Amino acid sequence: MKLLKALFGPSRRDVWRQLAEDVDGQFHEGGLFSPFAVQARTGDWIITLDTYTSGDGKTNQTFTRIRAPYFNPEGFRFEIYRAGLLSGLGKAMGLQDIEVGHPRFDRDFVIKGDAPRRLRRLFDNRKIRAGIHAQPKIHLSVKGRGGWFSRFPDGVDELHFRAERAIKDLAQLRTLFDLFGEILRHICWDGRNRQAQPDDVPVHIRRLRAPGGRIRDKYVLWEGDGPRRDAAALLGRLGDPAAIPALADVLRDEDTVLGSRAIEALAEIRHPGAIGSLVPLLGDARKTAGLRFRDGVANALRQLGEEELVETVRAALGGDYVRLKAYNGGYRAGIIAALGHALEGSSGKHAANALSEIHAVEALPRLREVLRSFGTRDATGRAISAAVGRLEARGALPRAASATDVEVDTLPRSAGAPGPDPGTLPRGSQAP
Repeated sequence: MKLLKALFGPSRRDVWRQLAEDVDGQFHEGGLFSPFAVQARTGDWIITLDTYTSGDGKTNQTFTRIRAPYFNPEGFRFEIYRAGLLSGLGKAMGLQDIEVGHPRFDRDFVIKGDAPRRLRRLFDNRKIRAGIHAQPKIHLSVKGRGGWFSRFPDGVDELHFRAERAIKDLAQLRTLFDLFGEILRHICWDGRNRQAQPDDVPVHIRRLRAPGGRIRDKYVLWEGDGPRRDAAALLGRLGDPAAIPALADVLRDEDTVLGSRAIEALAEIRHPGAIGSLVPLLGDARKTAGLRFRDGVANALRQLGEEELVETVRAALGGDYVRLKAYNGGYRAGIIAALGHALEGSSGKHAANALSEIHAVEALPRLREVLRSFGTRDATGRAISAAVGRLEARGALPRAASATDVEVDTLPRSAGAPGPDPGTLPRGSQAP
């Protein structure tokens, strides 16, 4: 073995193991039908290095591949390869040849893309140009991963490198990992580092809007939950009201930890614009980390100055409707939504009665929906059925006429009231 190493150098397995150490990554040993691989995290992304073989069984070619899924809602596409290779491939993909304004780089590489201005900004980055120049052979592109059979969430594409042969040059592999990190930071974070600054708000809103969940192949290629939770927490600390719509959008996400982080962030921002999105969740029966979701909502609303509103809803869900009937604030619609959410929880009976007490005819679709699921087999179902009956009866009543419904000129006049202009009356026949 020592003689072989002396003659041929370290094995690719040894080189890749060393690479995994150098990039704080993980070496995967592989198996009978799967090659070994290296994975490392940088920022929000997982970079995966492996090999694959393509051919007809008689003539096969091994390729080194590096890939990293990332959130690409704009659908930005590009590919780059050394001049003289793969000519015309990009045209088949609907991409146009682009010069990026760096003469040596434009001479040595074919660059194709669908957003010339954005592509020029990307290759204005000196580190990116140097990393690409360092590769003797390179085919780097963004691969779209949409379609019916994709395992990738909507908006997630893949930064993809491919080169012929199995690369075992440690310095080259380190450069490729650094190149991937630099490109991903540039196109996803506009070149900024991971530390949050006040002007990072748009970056963190973008991170929050990325899909959650996990993508697995032989290994985990994408994990979206952690970056989204991190973004929600950072947006709270940054305190910019511009983040409120994005945080409100994830309040009912299936990731309840993310929802809790968003609630805390909205409370930290301390802006009245957050109240309307929180009020409906006062009836949310979900739990996270063993705690009721709506308790976190109640705490956030108290921090936003809505103690009275919180106690009004809490009392109603406990069967006391006095405060609710007297409520005349601006969040009636949100309170009705909260009571609608609570119909399926332990307070469902009181929620149904509360909706009936405040004549919430607008809640009938939700009441009917829950009634179809529950039936009338228990007290909650019977209370919902009774509320539907009362509200349907109320909705069927004729509307009381208002003063504006009647034309004044059509009303009968009293004897003392001024009559019409005498000049407009018909004249009788005059006596001779």
